Amino acid sequence: MFEAKIDEIGLLRDSIATVAELIDEAELHIKEYGVQMIASDRAVVVVVDFYMTRDMFKEYKYTEDARIGINLQNLLQILKRAGETDSLTIKFADGKLDLTLKGVSTRKFVLPLIDISREETPPIDKLDFSSSLIVNSEILGSGIEDAELITDSVIFTVRKDQLTMKGESDSSFTQLDLMKGEGGLRITDIGEPVRARYSLDYLKKIVKAKKFSPEVKLSMANDYPMKLQFEVAGKLQLGFILAPRVEE
Repeated sequence: MFEAKIDEIGLLRDSIATVAELIDEAELHIKEYGVQMIASDRAVVVVVDFYMTRDMFKEYKYTEDARIGINLQNLLQILKRAGETDSLTIKFADGKLDLTLKGVSTRKFVLPLIDISREETPPIDKLDFSSSLIVNSEILGSGIEDAELITDSVIFTVRKDQLTMKGESDSSFTQLDLMKGEGGLRITDIGEPVRARYSLDYLKKIVKAKKFSPEVKLSMANDYPMKLQFEVAGKLQLGFILAPRVEE
């Protein structure tokens, strides 16, 4: 049996909304110290690693580990029905998931559980990044939006004191340069200079997490997957591992 109560419905809604842009269905893993979801999109271009600590919940009653398969869009629709002052109680027992919104009134929903095929997820814990940096989420979003004006991918280049995001087509290009110390840029680890290209279609969905996380940590290597880590300290971590776009 699992039962938890959360007052910060907005944070839960915004994080689930970001994940649901990429993944339709997922399995929640209920653990003693929090709730985790690791899932990839159908094309296995991106892997989502989502973790809510038990400190995010006002109440957290746990008896044993459990796995719950849900449709994320169905969950999101219920979360969008919450009022600003509502609390949410989540209860899993007897093979069903009950959600109760309590504010001026009490509203109850039963979310159907689904079987999730446990296809092999890429071993994200074995990735070996050569560089990592922290940047303002809004600035990252601006670079993505600029590049989207002229192309469908963006090239990230990281040097010891600079981050560059460049979008280019046959006849035009756009470039964002950020020096260390500007826009909150902190390059925490750098080996050799890094260059890799990534899909803007995925990045523009991922960066919606800026709504609740003012900074994002990027981990990269040459022509290698990039990890984007958004965080609300002590409560929530939302990571995305995005495969590079192969350059012809």
